[in-house]
Amino acid sequence: MPSNLIEAYKQGMLAYDQYHPQTIGLLWDAFRSELHEFYVKPSQDEAWDVFHSFGRLTWKLTGIPLFWLAKPTVEKHGRRFAESGCIRSARNCLGNCCQKDFNDESYFQ
Repeated sequence: MPSNLIEAYKQGMLAYDQYHPQTIGLLWDAFRSELHEFYVKPSQDEAWDVFHSFGRLTWKLTGIPLFWLAKPTVEKHGRRFAESGCIRSARNCLGNCCQKDFNDESYFQ
């Protein structure tokens, strides 16, 4: 994965998390939502999204950043953020989840 996508992913997730503080409850809801999407329309892309959301929940509970293993979703979010300033798809962006110039590396250390 090109390092510019990794940096875009980091910045995008920081911006998203700034507007949506990642509580255990919100992360659990996100995981359940992704799991439901996979159940309704199974695909490899949806499976990676499920694993990414599970990884973010696991990271919050244990400090283990499993979400990095969901490389296709990490790349997808990085690409979206680099192109549009938001990790979410144009269909799902509510306009309250992005801030392109947010730079706080402490989240990933």
